[in-house]
Amino acid sequence: MLPVSAWASAWGPDPKASEVIVKTEVVTASKGFDASGSQAVDLPEWKEKRITVFTERGLNEMLSVFAKANIQDIQISSETFSGVGSVEIGLKTPLYRSERSAVSASVSVEGFGKGRRDEFSAPRKTDPDVEVRLYAGHSAEVGKLPVFVDAQVARRARSGPNANQWRIDLTVGARPSPKWIVMAQVFAGKTDRLNGFEARWTHVETSAVRFFDAKQTLGVQFGMRQTVSGENVPKSSAVTLGLWKRF
Repeated sequence: MLPVSAWASAWGPDPKASEVIVKTEVVTASKGFDASGSQAVDLPEWKEKRITVFTERGLNEMLSVFAKANIQDIQISSETFSGVGSVEIGLKTPLYRSERSAVSASVSVEGFGKGRRDEFSAPRKTDPDVEVRLYAGHSAEVGKLPVFVDAQVARRARSGPNANQWRIDLTVGARPSPKWIVMAQVFAGKTDRLNGFEARWTHVETSAVRFFDAKQTLGVQFGMRQTVSGENVPKSSAVTLGLWKRF
């Protein structure tokens, strides 16, 4: 069983196949992590709404192109923003394929908006960032239950006064039936230390996707995400709702 989504997956779409995911999120926080990792920062008003559109298309056996755009509405005590957050465009290529495993790499450029690119930076227009990402995935069966694991590591070169970042994402998924996928995900990262400042974060998300056909061409996702640890980041909670479509 391959992961159903090309998004954040070592398995890309088939040649000439496409996938679109539209995801909405409502993110809130009342506390933040300080530089020591303690939940000691009060956030009297911190709310963010996001709509993210992701699409990926397989060009041939060796290359797929992907793009992601997000619209943000940020309402926090020190600033507000509403508009296009950023646009990301990239290319992904397979490095290894077997019946159950995959390794891929991508390079992307993100910018072209005026919103946040992370939860600790102020909304503003800056030069584009460049990210190089390595993906590794494996599918198997536990008993008779199809499962998969997808792990990624990325290095992001940020522009202007922003520190470069490391990002690590991990997804563990299972398919209890042809029309259901359940997933547990960890999104973690850290910035390089710059001018005495460093940020770290670990988000945990659980979600389920309900498909309306056995071929999994149309599905709805519902999930919840929580920041479980960090430094100089808000302790945020999010409710997510997504629509997945394959062509």
